[in-house]
Amino acid sequence: MTKAKRRIIIILEDNNIVIGGRDNVSKECGHDHHDHDSGHGGHHHHNVEVGPKLIFALFITGIVFLVELIGGYWTHSLALLSDAWHVLADAAALGLAWLAFQQSKKESSINKTFGYYRFEVITAFINGLSLILISAYILYEAVGRIISPQVIKSKEMFVIAVIGLLANGLIALLLNSSAKNNLNIRSAFLHVLGDALASLGVIIGGLVMLKFQWYIVDPVISIIISLLIVKGAWRVTKDSFHILMEGTPENLSLPELVETVEKIEGVIDVHDLHAWSISGQINSLSMHVQIDCPDAERVLQEVNCLLLDNFGIRHSTVQVERICHREGSLLCDLKEARQ
Repeated sequence: MTKAKRRIIIILEDNNIVIGGRDNVSKECGHDHHDHDSGHGGHHHHNVEVGPKLIFALFITGIVFLVELIGGYWTHSLALLSDAWHVLADAAALGLAWLAFQQSKKESSINKTFGYYRFEVITAFINGLSLILISAYILYEAVGRIISPQVIKSKEMFVIAVIGLLANGLIALLLNSSAKNNLNIRSAFLHVLGDALASLGVIIGGLVMLKFQWYIVDPVISIIISLLIVKGAWRVTKDSFHILMEGTPENLSLPELVETVEKIEGVIDVHDLHAWSISGQINSLSMHVQIDCPDAERVLQEVNCLLLDNFGIRHSTVQVERICHREGSLLCDLKEARQ
């Protein structure tokens, strides 16, 4: 889809000036279009470099998950099973990172005006919920094994856990360079480091059981790992639910934004303000700005530049008005729309 530069359209209606936005706001503010691309998942040429790494990491993680899952049932180790589900959480994080890259290549359409970025959020929500349920099951099983410990094949458990640790180390090395420049990769990288620590815990537990036959160590380790899964899964579920509910982006302070906009010369009020996230990295905003000066175009340009420079918001819709019947009301009351 070819992007064309739009002209500002000014329509006089009931003493209000309705002004449309611009596609080239970033250039008019002294920015190139690529200045803020990292917040949207990175430049397209990064896909060439990072995409194959993510696919390879996802492949290795999938193999580790199957090995630990089968090994957990074979050795009767609940800790190994817990680590397997922790690895599945890593696979979900890697898959979402890869999905974000793939979605960034797709153009918006008439039916999907924001593209497919929300698919990443929906997937994260489902994964988070499923991992919480899995962790609850692990905790239930762990309590039963503390009451009645089972004999564990400690040697086999130890070997499988070492394989898992080596695989996580390989993936961490693979993603390390890309994690510095991309939020999605950094998140997946941290997931892998967390699983490496969990594998290390299983290895220590295996050594303890090999030497002392303290099989109660196995469910204790599984409880610790399941709590780590719950912590990460709860955050993913909560954050994705917040986005799906059109919540205000957590990295955006609306009071600070309003205060900054109202300092622009000619602005007397901000109202009907809405801020939401399309995905974890793309924020959008719409608002009405009441003015008492003749140069509406200048005010609109300053507001757009301020939103981009101070708050990193590229996707914004600003309506400039002379007269406002909702002056002093910052938020829009949607109850009227339902009546």
